[in-house]
Amino acid sequence: MDNAFKVEVRAAWLERVVVNGTDLVSAPEPLKNDRSFLLEAVQRTKASWLLKLCSEELQEDAELAKEVDELAGTGLIFTYYENFDCFQHMRKFFMATGASVPGGEAYDEVMEVLEETDGGSATVWFGDTPVFGFAANNGEWIHPPYECGRDYKPVPAANSEREPMWHSDVESRKGSFTPEAESRHPCWCCHWLREVRKKHEEGAVIGCAISNIYYPSWVDKYGAASSELSDAAAEEFGLRKEQFRNGRPENWGKGMIRVSRRGQSWQFSREAPVHPHTRKPLGEGCRWERQALDGMGFAVYAFFMP
Repeated sequence: MDNAFKVEVRAAWLERVVVNGTDLVSAPEPLKNDRSFLLEAVQRTKASWLLKLCSEELQEDAELAKEVDELAGTGLIFTYYENFDCFQHMRKFFMATGASVPGGEAYDEVMEVLEETDGGSATVWFGDTPVFGFAANNGEWIHPPYECGRDYKPVPAANSEREPMWHSDVESRKGSFTPEAESRHPCWCCHWLREVRKKHEEGAVIGCAISNIYYPSWVDKYGAASSELSDAAAEEFGLRKEQFRNGRPENWGKGMIRVSRRGQSWQFSREAPVHPHTRKPLGEGCRWERQALDGMGFAVYAFFMP
């Protein structure tokens, strides 16, 4: 194999990996053991998990792993956002955890799919136990991306000196109520943040879904939809605009998105539909999760589909 052909093959495989990182599994062994190829691919994609698809020799190189993490950076990364099956394949090849999945009627089936694969999900569920949520004080206080101090702590008596985070009902699947002074309740957000960090420490790649459309048919079957919020919609509904440290895909929350898979493609609305009861765009909790994930000290990979 002459040098010109090697360069051509290398360039072709690099472009394949930029389109779908999991294609690296099928690359020639010399490329999967090529340090410079990996670093260029990570620089182009910010996908530190590409290292997990390389040779054992590269995977065991601690200095290389550090360099790869530095190239990837932190916060939400949208490189493969419009790819239909990238996250699905990631879960087949290594431990990848779904840390944020929009709710709705499709939620249970999405969770079933996630739990069948390595990494599962980072969702926490309290069932009938009343918990604090991500917002308080009529939406003026939003849970930070770190422990807030409410988790199982005595609720202070209601007065003007009480911190805004305590001005909140607690909720369960049975309903909601105002907690009594000195009562103790879990903070769902604190538990979720711990679970996400625990999964990352265990070696999982953290993923974030922006819709609950696992299959295109779910749009009609479950009313599955996007949770993207455009700036215009945020202003209309008095919500916080979605901004991320690495930017966000063009036309966020507007028009249609084309999601591709091996020569096939589907179009979905990018706009979060308005919930008939709350009269706000779907995905309020997911949008809080996205902001929290964007503030993590490691890379989190965002996909339109789970």
